[in-house]
Amino acid sequence: MTALNPVLMSARDVLAMNIQPTLHAQRWSLNGGDGAALGRFVHLASGRGSLVHTRGEMTLHPLDLVWLPAGQAVALRVAPGSEGIVVGVSDSLLAAAIGSHAEAHLLRHLTGRTARLTVHETDPRDEIGRSLRAIEAEARKGLAGSWGYLSAHLTIVLVWMWRLGSQGSLPVEALPAGTQRLQRFRQLVEAQFREHWPIQRYAQALGTTPDRLHDLCVRSVGRAPLTLLHQRVVLEAGRLLAGTDLNVEAVAVELGFGSAAHFSRFFRRWTDMPPSAWRSQARGRAQGNSSTGLPASYADWP
Repeated sequence: MTALNPVLMSARDVLAMNIQPTLHAQRWSLNGGDGAALGRFVHLASGRGSLVHTRGEMTLHPLDLVWLPAGQAVALRVAPGSEGIVVGVSDSLLAAAIGSHAEAHLLRHLTGRTARLTVHETDPRDEIGRSLRAIEAEARKGLAGSWGYLSAHLTIVLVWMWRLGSQGSLPVEALPAGTQRLQRFRQLVEAQFREHWPIQRYAQALGTTPDRLHDLCVRSVGRAPLTLLHQRVVLEAGRLLAGTDLNVEAVAVELGFGSAAHFSRFFRRWTDMPPSAWRSQARGRAQGNSSTGLPASYADWP
């Protein structure tokens, strides 16, 4: 079984692969390396296959479109002659695509669980296919402005999935109010963690109090809101340090810290190491396929 290798942009934010028809069956791993932290779209334009995920396995038919939240995809198999595309996106890119417009809560609901539909209608099928292919091509090119371009096409895919699902082709499961609020908090963290919002501001945006948000997070995932927020910052810092050549000052600026010294103190509190030393060790561990010790993703959030 081969790993699904990233095309360019950044392995932190997007992985994309065209499934080309061949004379033999093909199989790919979807849960290795940075790819484990990505949600997945799988669109089969023709042929048949099967998608293995953490809850079982589903058979794929022509024109099927599947969304799996981060941490759920395991492997993909396709029959000879099958054609399609696989696109993996990070929580940050997903949050950018969902945004904060009137329909955002509907898209958050959609992306919080496994979703599957068969796109029979020509217009949405063509538009979804174009946007998925555009994401794959843009990720490969890695041009300036890619973030906005990718999030725009991702929004198109999500809106079409919601539209088709609201017509009855996609099962919609009602979520408890607490789970909905936790998902909204997750999306807000993804959108705003570089801005260093205080917890009170997150609570206000969610229409609740800091105490209630604290109780919800501790009860649901065993961590306080501030811990979850700091873990997200540390995760991004680790990805930038291990996966780019940005110096510590540039990483601090990217993450919204006022100075490299402030960032270094924050990072050391979580890792017991200064950023430069952690980077050296992380790259050594990566060569040996060892864990860096950072949280992998928010896949454990409901």
